Amino acid sequence: MNTISEPARETPIVAEADVVVAGGGPGGITAAVAAARCGAKVILIERYGFLGGMATAGMIGPILSHRAHNAPVAIIGGIPREICDRLASMGGAVPWEAALKDWGVRFSPEIFKVMADRIVLEAGVRIMFHSYIADAVVENGRIKALIIENKSGRQAVAGRFFVDATGDADAAFRAGAKTTHGRPFDGRGESMGSMFRIGGVKPCPKEAHDAVRRKIEEARASDYLHTYNPSFFQPSATVRSDESTPNLTRFGGSAVDAETLTQAEIFVREQSWRTFTFYKENVPGMEDSFLAALPTNVGVRETRQIVGPYALTGDDVLAGRKFDDSIARASWWIDIHCPMGYSHPGHLCNSKCAMKQPCAFKDAGLHLKIEKMHPPEGDWYGVPYRSLLSVSFPNLLSSGRCISATHEGMAGTRVMGTCLAIGQAAGTAAAMAADKGIEAPQLPANDLRRKLIENGALV
Repeated sequence: MNTISEPARETPIVAEADVVVAGGGPGGITAAVAAARCGAKVILIERYGFLGGMATAGMIGPILSHRAHNAPVAIIGGIPREICDRLASMGGAVPWEAALKDWGVRFSPEIFKVMADRIVLEAGVRIMFHSYIADAVVENGRIKALIIENKSGRQAVAGRFFVDATGDADAAFRAGAKTTHGRPFDGRGESMGSMFRIGGVKPCPKEAHDAVRRKIEEARASDYLHTYNPSFFQPSATVRSDESTPNLTRFGGSAVDAETLTQAEIFVREQSWRTFTFYKENVPGMEDSFLAALPTNVGVRETRQIVGPYALTGDDVLAGRKFDDSIARASWWIDIHCPMGYSHPGHLCNSKCAMKQPCAFKDAGLHLKIEKMHPPEGDWYGVPYRSLLSVSFPNLLSSGRCISATHEGMAGTRVMGTCLAIGQAAGTAAAMAADKGIEAPQLPANDLRRKLIENGALV
């Protein structure tokens, strides 16, 4: 059996591929499928026993940035659209035309798991579940292999090209690639949170809404509920009429610090339980409700970004900027959840923040102006190919929320519709570069764009 020298210390190579995708979330699924459909031999590494990332393990929904800003015009196609259609055909998502009239594509996380297995395996991708990225092997300025840990021990997965779709840039970081973390001011990223599911819900009578909100506001003011708005029925992430999917919790800190991540898991789980029991006791229509599911892991919005030749900015989002090397479209806004983790009485990090707690960022007057946080009405902005590249390694590409972007830029591109679209581009680029025998930065963007359009993507 082949072995790799330091730093892997005779770690056996158990698999080799043209393209190795690290992370099986939305950006990893589409990257793997796209690369395989382009003829590449592909391996997909995932730390859990199922695919989907935040869509399944985090139970986050709906799929956002599927349409232009406030307009029923599709801005994702290709594999992302295929995924939405497959989910709908399985009863796991609303039909596409209906979704275009809504702010997001509502779906079932459990059906997403099954759909993801199918689409990836049908493409001929080899999946390696229960495998954690532990290290990387670098030789002559290129990544040669990723070192993983799983039930079989420490193993090496070698490849010609690597797509980091871990969300946290774990593969890039382990390899020593340049990364950033959060906002430049203090390195803080957006706060973590979670979504959970309440079943057996009936509509609350409209005449009771004001009284319920007052009770919730009192619970928030007393710090019993650390929720960032007084909503009490949120069906936006579910296809079931008797289910609520609250997206209310918040915890500040770095999700790539193990101790902080542990604290976040415990805190948001306790807050989810408090929120559920409070609703059950105080909201008409929820008397017979039950806690249907808690997520496998806390919802992470922002950690590391891989440094590429170009970092997508907040100005790009606001201007609806298009690029000559655009490989995906996006329409989500600069949606920054308080990096301090505060939840009351305000909501988002902007110039109208109402938080009373200490905040040096606010004191310095660095908040964005609330009047302009969205792309132009009915429009979208592009994601350039340059933002998928790494300045550190020519055979490394990024996908999902860890692409090269500023704190404000990634606040728009971190949502699932955009991550799905970016993934198709990253996987296609990796396969094309492997086929041509060139490095990823040498791949002409126009060639990549043509290939993506040929495969149904909207660029």
